[in-house]
Amino acid sequence: MLLSFEDVENSLVAYAKEQIRRRSLEDAVESSQDSLHLANQLYANGLASFINVLDAERSLYQTEDALVQSDKAVTQNLISLYKSLGGGWETMDRRSQLAQERTAK
Repeated sequence: MLLSFEDVENSLVAYAKEQIRRRSLEDAVESSQDSLHLANQLYANGLASFINVLDAERSLYQTEDALVQSDKAVTQNLISLYKSLGGGWETMDRRSQLAQERTAK
């Protein structure tokens, strides 16, 4: 029983931490987009080299990739939480069958 509680707690903590990380990565993506926009403006006005634009693009793509990985981790942590709680794993066929049995009674 204690192991079950520990499993639920670990899943909740992992899910909550990844949610915080994901919000932080969303802010970082927004900042990277602003940086790329600024680098493009500076390049267009002849005030910076194209390498600055490329660096800003690389940074944006890396941050977006990290955000996608975080989305994946959030989903995996949520699945782990559902599993540790012991629910949510019925198939759609089984759910419809249960619903039909309830209405037939």
